[in-house]
Amino acid sequence: MEMIYDLRQIESTLESIKKRDASYGDLVGRFGPLFEKKDQVRIHLTTTPLHSPVIDATRMAAGVPIFAEADLIYWADAFKQSYESLLPVLAEVLQLEPDTQRNLLAFLDITENLLEFAQARILGNLSHFERISEQLGLAPSTVLHYIAEAISAPVLNAIVCSMNEALSSLSWEHGYCPVCGSSPSISQLTPKNMADSEYLVGGGGKKYLHCSLCGHDWHYKRSACAACGNDDSETREFLFLENMKHERIEVCHKCGKYMLNVDMREYASLPHLDIVQMGLIHLDVLAHERNLSPVSPTLWNTIK
Repeated sequence: MEMIYDLRQIESTLESIKKRDASYGDLVGRFGPLFEKKDQVRIHLTTTPLHSPVIDATRMAAGVPIFAEADLIYWADAFKQSYESLLPVLAEVLQLEPDTQRNLLAFLDITENLLEFAQARILGNLSHFERISEQLGLAPSTVLHYIAEAISAPVLNAIVCSMNEALSSLSWEHGYCPVCGSSPSISQLTPKNMADSEYLVGGGGKKYLHCSLCGHDWHYKRSACAACGNDDSETREFLFLENMKHERIEVCHKCGKYMLNVDMREYASLPHLDIVQMGLIHLDVLAHERNLSPVSPTLWNTIK
């Protein structure tokens, strides 16, 4: 299952977050233009021919994601278009100094650097960002990690969109993305138009994990932790605010990890899964107060 978003859905999700309280309104004003620009880049890339990575059934059966060893040179032009379009917006949103912006632009203008930058995000190579951060004088390194994610996401999501039919037939039971190998940032229960008899499990919709990078959604066992696979009901629980049970925290006490979950059946208008996380920081705060760590660290669940 893939969630295909349009600009109206992006705008409605941003607007609903803005209405929560003044602090969320400030975040929407700051990051809203970046989400909109990322989607413009994604849409543009879906209208151009993109190389399709090979899906090796044997490797996938062994738990190896499609992009595990993919050569990104096939998508060099797409990554270049993405960074050229997004870097000015990122510089404004992240309030980068002019000298830092120029250094970063000069660095990413070299194709080899750009592709290594994207590959480091796919592989979760944090040491790469620490090294480049020191080289460019940009601290903390998590800023570079987020920039790499923002630049890579539209490209990878466009590739995912072009592979929908092939991906829909895959069998994948792991808690990391079958496409790029990244951890999920949020999970969802299927929306009303999918909650027929095929999707009913114990009276509720099927659970899908949402990739923190490429945006792919894949089915996962509803009762299991995405981080460690634990499905023992005695060591798992859900936390939520009163009257907001459709937005909750999935907690695993076995590994100490948590992940946000939204029940799409309870939304009048389906939210954008990447954007809705910006409006759930209060749940991340609640999880952190209980000394829990997110399955996938993001810009939103690391805000202090």
